[in-house]
Amino acid sequence: MADNGKKKITKKKREEVIKANKERNVKALDDELSELPVEHVKQLFMLRQREKGNTQPTIDFYNRFFKKYYAFLENFEGKDTSIEILTMDAMRSAFELSLGKVKKQTINAYMRAYRAFGNFAEEEGFIVGFRCPIKEVTLPPKDCYTQKEKDKLTVKPSLLNFEEFRNYTIVCLLLATGIRTNSILNLRIKDVNLEEGTITLLKTKTGVNTVLPLQRKARQALQEYIGYWRNVDEGDTTPEDYLFCNCYGASLTRGGLSTAIANYNKRRGVDKTSLHLFRHTFAKDWILGGGDLVSLSLMLTHKELDMVKHYANLYPVDLRDKVEQFSSSAQLRDRSGKTLRTKKKEELE
Repeated sequence: MADNGKKKITKKKREEVIKANKERNVKALDDELSELPVEHVKQLFMLRQREKGNTQPTIDFYNRFFKKYYAFLENFEGKDTSIEILTMDAMRSAFELSLGKVKKQTINAYMRAYRAFGNFAEEEGFIVGFRCPIKEVTLPPKDCYTQKEKDKLTVKPSLLNFEEFRNYTIVCLLLATGIRTNSILNLRIKDVNLEEGTITLLKTKTGVNTVLPLQRKARQALQEYIGYWRNVDEGDTTPEDYLFCNCYGASLTRGGLSTAIANYNKRRGVDKTSLHLFRHTFAKDWILGGGDLVSLSLMLTHKELDMVKHYANLYPVDLRDKVEQFSSSAQLRDRSGKTLRTKKKEELE
């Protein structure tokens, strides 16, 4: 279905906003409110994002969007440009062009932020008539980690080598759960329940705490890693300490983790180094292995099924076996026709 990008403001909502404005001795909806500067509405928008409990990476992305948008507004009155500019289709197109020659998915990401800002402005009654259609691009399948590469990356190293065994454990966890880099960085020792075989993600992109089951290999790797290097019972660490730390016991940075895994992969003879590619690999293997999309969305902590449907489109499975197993006609009892033939034969005799 085509996405026209427009979130309509209802007549009832418009009337409520106008009434509220009049009660505050503010002029008509399309008068003073539409003259408010972009900066004023932006501050309200960012406040709303924090109230919603959006994660820091999401907040950071919106800040990057506004940096781009304010650079565009320098052609007008900068931050003091009227919020009404959002209702002008030509200005939307001009902003999109100002993003330059970057990947289409990068442009779409910024335009989705633009749409979220415009929808907020309309919902709050600052503007009327906002629209932001976005033509989504179909991305080619990712060149995921192959079985041979996964085998190389999951050969267990010496437990005495802290960094190598830590990286091995991280790779096992990534392949077992498909969790995001931010979740890896924020895991605490207390978040791992080896007895139950689960990990608790307290900082996910959706802002929802999630408990995920651990596959056997990842559980074993974590048990050895924690038992030798992050053992709370020995008094060197506390449950609140980060699970994956640097050699000094301090938390890993995103760049530090990325570099550590890249070097680990190269030492194992694997040229691919992307952390996020483990997530794509997990999704691909889940789908090709016959796993259902609802369970996959829970494992990947997606609020909606849209992203896992995207994975399913990237990695279509052969449906023939599923048709033979799950279709309505497969549930019907086979009838040989013998009864009818026998009856017909008896009639002829």
